[in-house]
Amino acid sequence: MIRILGDMRDGVGESPFWNPDDGAVWSVDITGKRILQRHLGSGETQAFATEDLPTALALDAEGGAIVSFAGGVARWRDGRMDTLIAVEADPAMRLNEGACDPSGRMWVASMENNLTPDLQPRSQERARGRLFRIDGDRATAMSDAEFGIPNTMVWSPSRDRFYLGDSLRNTIWVWDYDDSSGEIANRRVHVSGGPGVPDGSCIDTEGYLWTARFGAGRVIRYDPDGQPEREVLLPARNPTATSFAGPEMTTLVVTSARFGLDNPSVADGAMFAVDTGIVGHPENRFRS
Repeated sequence: MIRILGDMRDGVGESPFWNPDDGAVWSVDITGKRILQRHLGSGETQAFATEDLPTALALDAEGGAIVSFAGGVARWRDGRMDTLIAVEADPAMRLNEGACDPSGRMWVASMENNLTPDLQPRSQERARGRLFRIDGDRATAMSDAEFGIPNTMVWSPSRDRFYLGDSLRNTIWVWDYDDSSGEIANRRVHVSGGPGVPDGSCIDTEGYLWTARFGAGRVIRYDPDGQPEREVLLPARNPTATSFAGPEMTTLVVTSARFGLDNPSVADGAMFAVDTGIVGHPENRFRS
């Protein structure tokens, strides 16, 4: 069964993160410039406005979060933002994807901005986004300038694999990951092609990736070899990100987008909750 959580619809919903302490799924709405808290049971939603575009978040253990904004990374709590850590010096670039590794370090990925100042779509000149790891108050580049629209940022439950995708190249890669050093190596293709393009992903306790396929109205579960194992069809055209939630961690939550659609349906931009019967791996919290 698929449920819609609440009446609020996102322009571009992203980065769902389950918090068992308040029974809510936190997320961001990029084009809506807001951080959202949706109660998993009732769907009751609270929105916190932001000045910059919030692109991803990870909760911490103190009741706050670390948030990737278009212009950098900052700690956030109850609507208040701390000092921004700048990541890209070029104003033509912005951050897009972000998540914490198993040791609580924040990672983000950038892209050439595809939005005008008044939030209209603009074309990109070239793919030149990079992957970064946030170390203290600085950003360490972990890749060359190559990504068009980076999406999917996930670590395996065994802490030895790291996944990152690029929607423009319709590809998800996997690296070997060393949790003690935070280094990645031995990049190879994990998933290439498929319906729609890969957006955000999460992972379950069996090491299977659950990827939102933007433009295809579905989530695909991929096995550790990158083969599709099942699909979850959704009533929204553009699912954007996934995560597991609930007391048993068997509820898949999926954000979606209505931005750019000429005739969005009532479900476009909604957050969905899907009972899977499969136990998901919790999102990694930020540790300062």
